[in-house]
Amino acid sequence: MATSTDGFIRPQIASELHRAGQPVETTRKPAVWTLAHRGYTGSGRLDVWVYRTKKAALKAGAELARICFADTEEQQAARALFDAGKYQQVLDLYEDTHPDTHLLRVQVAFLQDNDGGGA
Repeated sequence: MATSTDGFIRPQIASELHRAGQPVETTRKPAVWTLAHRGYTGSGRLDVWVYRTKKAALKAGAELARICFADTEEQQAARALFDAGKYQQVLDLYEDTHPDTHLLRVQVAFLQDNDGGGA
């Protein structure tokens, strides 16, 4: 039976080993895609959300960035990028225009196993 949590944990690339003249060795580990945000609200707390796919996390982050822009010129640039599906560029614009105090990033988070190991 399918549940609302199905599909969140998927194998993601944890490492790639490159050696001259040999095929790349890729290691995959169970992980989730996350959107992390530290902004004006919450006294600087870090909020983290989990998404099924990188694309879904990027789109949600880009929507949040669009809302957070106060400057009309930045809002227009963010909207144009968002409408073009360039979600990572919207996140980059947000961080470039809010240096040092704000964070809005999509990244993979690997599950940690019981023996203290992980990715």
